[in-house]
Amino acid sequence: MTRILSTDVIEETVRSLFLSCAFRLPDKVKAHLALALEKENSAEGRSILSTLIKNHGLAQDAAIPLCQDTGLAQILIELGQEVSLVGRPLSEAVSNGAKAAYGVGYLRKSTCHPLERNNRGDNSPASLETLIVPGDQITVIVLAKGGGCDNKCRMVNLVPTTSKESIIKTIVSLALEAGPDACPPYCLGVAVGGSFESAPRLARRALVDLWEDPPMSPEESDLAETILTQINASGLGPMGLGGRVTALGLRLKLYPCHLASLPVAVNVNCHSLRTARATF
Repeated sequence: MTRILSTDVIEETVRSLFLSCAFRLPDKVKAHLALALEKENSAEGRSILSTLIKNHGLAQDAAIPLCQDTGLAQILIELGQEVSLVGRPLSEAVSNGAKAAYGVGYLRKSTCHPLERNNRGDNSPASLETLIVPGDQITVIVLAKGGGCDNKCRMVNLVPTTSKESIIKTIVSLALEAGPDACPPYCLGVAVGGSFESAPRLARRALVDLWEDPPMSPEESDLAETILTQINASGLGPMGLGGRVTALGLRLKLYPCHLASLPVAVNVNCHSLRTARATF
């Protein structure tokens, strides 16, 4: 049976999720920051991690943004094929929800004209990706992505004969190129495969699903662990000032690609992975 749903519900969900993730870090991210503090042996690194954890607590308690860069609004929607949407267009509803959150939450508006650099004043437009999935439910995932870490995301096309060892080396290098500018310890989403169009999308999905179910496949998990170990062995450390913890976590997605291609995408996020989701 077809389920009828007004896009007003989606608009309000987007508004609520962005207000949540602006002030409250996901519990799984907070847990991994606590683990990072246990692992870190650098005095400077431990001080930085302790300060970050304190900052997150203050932001949540006082409803103050986790970071002054409250990010661009990115939304992913999994839309059940048995759902029929009514009301204003989905893209308009999503954009209105994001604008409302950044308005009532007094969050910094960061979108501007690419050449003239004039601020639009409402953080629009929001980025929207929609996937049609089985069933009659909708999952809305939001990501507030800051400019410092988004600037460090990378996508390369390797030759198809590239060895696994060289793929690993490339991913480690691309991640470490972010340096202190992306405010490590990083959260990382990686895609190996796909196409020029799909690899960055897959890497972003890996990022927002970093510690979510379902888990990675054994092959993906082994590769991700190897890459994460090498990144943390670099010594870059928290905020790039040295230490054992350069990345909090890494999720990797392997995806079929053209036999003449080997795309690799790395989505870099800072320690403050501001994402939230709702299914209804």
